[in-house]
Amino acid sequence: MKNKRMLVATVCSLLLSTAVQANSMDPVSDSEVSRAKSLAQVAASAPAVSIFSSRSARVAVQSEDTATTPTVEFLRVEAHRFDKNDPNIGQRWADVTSYDYATDELIIAVVNLDTDKVISTKRHKDMQPPMSQAELTRALNIVMDDPEERSILNAEYKRITGDSLNSIDQLNYKAFTFFADSMPNVVNSASSSCGAQRCAQLMLYTHDNIVFEVSPIVNLSAGVVTQRMGY
Repeated sequence: MKNKRMLVATVCSLLLSTAVQANSMDPVSDSEVSRAKSLAQVAASAPAVSIFSSRSARVAVQSEDTATTPTVEFLRVEAHRFDKNDPNIGQRWADVTSYDYATDELIIAVVNLDTDKVISTKRHKDMQPPMSQAELTRALNIVMDDPEERSILNAEYKRITGDSLNSIDQLNYKAFTFFADSMPNVVNSASSSCGAQRCAQLMLYTHDNIVFEVSPIVNLSAGVVTQRMGY
């Protein structure tokens, strides 16, 4: 009987431990996302002031007439993945990933959602994760506000559909993070900084899923279209 009680106690302990670990890995809720972003924003803002120089003014001027470029763009918030031997396993942590357009650095902040404290903040150069929805929309707005690019898109839409392109709502679009070294023999000098800076390659298509034969490259760090690829 004693052995049975010990076995039951051991099983219950293991189940409880597993439940705690699983809970720490649950997807972050909307309220947790909001809290994590607020905590990370405070941590991210301080170093940006000391690192950033006059380049911010230049970027702001370049993008002023096309789309507003935030200093820090939040990309995603995810549950932190602990190493199996981490003593903090079971706690509720989150990884907040954002991009600092002032310094062209990826920021990864780890926050403890149980204590509302920032565990660590690290900055990385030359790291470009997938685009956020806000960045995708901003990239398309930059293209649509460029007279030359808009003229080409108008003609392409007319060729495909026979109708006039009057609004972004008439388009479907995707954006991929663009790296200059992915096409070293194709990129022009204006696109050569893509990778060190944040660039998007747009794929445009109609509501009937007919793809445009042109694919603009947008440097979101500078707020300009740098190149137009063809299919």
